[in-house]
Amino acid sequence: MAGERPVVATFAAPADAARAIGALRAAGFRVEAAMPAPFPEVVAALGRPRSRLGLVTFPGAIAGLVAGTALTVGTSVAWPLVTGGKPIVSIPPFVIVIFELTVLVGALVNLAAVAVGSLGGARREAAVSRPRAVEDRVAVLAAGADREAARRILREAGAEEVADA
Repeated sequence: MAGERPVVATFAAPADAARAIGALRAAGFRVEAAMPAPFPEVVAALGRPRSRLGLVTFPGAIAGLVAGTALTVGTSVAWPLVTGGKPIVSIPPFVIVIFELTVLVGALVNLAAVAVGSLGGARREAAVSRPRAVEDRVAVLAAGADREAARRILREAGAEEVADA
């Protein structure tokens, strides 16, 4: 939306924002949104593809599961301490360590993927200068030739505030 002044509107309900985005896109406007959380209906209305981050995080969690299992079983086999006649390799006490390593390695792989992915991303200016848009509202920006039509569509969809960005 560089080079032109978009119209910005704030919405209290994500469903209203999604309805406005759909109407604006159908009318040929370029639309962006800023929101405090990734509301599924708004993301779907924007037509953005689903993040592939889970495709990296899940194998990381599996690697953590394998590492946790190898650590606990390997340690018990290397230093066999018989306590109260229980078996050397006993799964119930290992579950805590296995779970923690699964979460730790999955989270670290996720962090690395986000860091690597953000290096290749385009840097953009903040889309919205309205503080309430990032606090508890969804802000919708519409850019196109007919600004009055955009204002009308946004108001009809239930925008609380419509202004020039």
